Amino acid sequence: MNGIELNSVTTMKLLLKETLLDKKLDDNEKNKIKALAGRLGIDGQELQNLFNEAASEAANSNSGANRELDPRALFSSACEVAMADGVLSDEEKQNLYALKEILHIDDDWYATKMQEVLRMCTDPIDELDDDEVKDEELDGFDPKPLIKDVIKNIETIIVGKTEVVKHVLAAALANSHVLLEDVPGTGKTMLSRAIASSIDCTFKRVQFTPDLLPMDVSGSMIYNPKEASFSFKRGPVFTNIFLADEINRATPRTQSSLLEVMEERQVSVDGATFKIPKVFFVIATQNPVDQQGTYPLPEAQLDRFLMKLSMGYPDHVFEREMLANHLAGNPITRIKSVISRKDFRKIQRYIVTKVAVAPEVQEYILCIAESLRNHPELTLGPSPRATIAMMNAARAWACVEGRNYVTPDDIKKLVRPVFAHRLILGSAALVRHVEPENIIAEVLAKIPAPVTNKK
Repeated sequence: MNGIELNSVTTMKLLLKETLLDKKLDDNEKNKIKALAGRLGIDGQELQNLFNEAASEAANSNSGANRELDPRALFSSACEVAMADGVLSDEEKQNLYALKEILHIDDDWYATKMQEVLRMCTDPIDELDDDEVKDEELDGFDPKPLIKDVIKNIETIIVGKTEVVKHVLAAALANSHVLLEDVPGTGKTMLSRAIASSIDCTFKRVQFTPDLLPMDVSGSMIYNPKEASFSFKRGPVFTNIFLADEINRATPRTQSSLLEVMEERQVSVDGATFKIPKVFFVIATQNPVDQQGTYPLPEAQLDRFLMKLSMGYPDHVFEREMLANHLAGNPITRIKSVISRKDFRKIQRYIVTKVAVAPEVQEYILCIAESLRNHPELTLGPSPRATIAMMNAARAWACVEGRNYVTPDDIKKLVRPVFAHRLILGSAALVRHVEPENIIAEVLAKIPAPVTNKK
């Protein structure tokens, strides 16, 4: 039944087939047929044609003559048709409600059944960007010119920050997330919008404040008293690039609304699960100064960010170029997409299937992680999720640099942004104001980098 929709004709056929299975029609059933036809906008001739078709099917059936119409069974059959394509459209909801009214189904049973149907359904396929990239599509595919175009396009807005742009793009291509910690006005929001505009993606921004609720981020169930049913109103997190501005100003309860969606790429509300787009990237910002009224991110939240980066102030020459770019207005309004969302998915798939990580490089990652875990200045080192994140980040970075293999130098460049925010200093190190970056530098100096065969 996959692909069938519960339109007016399908709904009418279900009722006719059910009522005609006993080879006869009583007055009560005739009245229900006429009433449903009126609600669905089916005229007399169309109804007669549907009736003849259903009567022909009923004549060939082996159903007994003592059967009575079962309203709940009929309604459940209609629900199965509505759920067949995994989508519950507004039209299907209206037809189910019309069938409920005609069959005089109890409101409580109907509400429970609709909740069950809603849990079985997801968002429309086109809104989820459900295009799968097949491996054969990567034959002859070269991501280098596409990545070069994206970086060049972003740098028409964000000047003098090539390394930061590359790091953020690598995190997005690794299908993960970035935390930007910097003072206000350094271009964090502009960078997010520039990436979204360059990749032809949807972009949504939420200003995190102490009064922000989890439902303001993920969405909530809305009760419709007229239809006695619930429907899910999607929150702003259902997008491709989501900017959580000043994330540490929201309460831990609201911050936790991002835990599931960042890791499992889904949102659970009242027992129902809703998938988000396959291209999904969170950029969160926080202010290192003016910490009054903030709630530091817990370790579990920090661990979900692939990298923690800082934009920093631009150099004098680049800031002068930025001023010139703004003479004709905000340049973000003039930026155009240079890569489709499907091509972006292709690059992500290319990284997973084509970019190699030699065993020696994998061992190098593990040695760094184990050395940090055993370091006397730390109470918590990088988790196994962090080592996986490092490998994924390195593969994406290699692709951004135009290679299909990872080098030890890639690991050295990424170990600070990937590992530093995951480390928790001991009390003695805190007193001496030791920075995690200093400990990482010390560990890197002690562990020899491997020599690989890739050139």
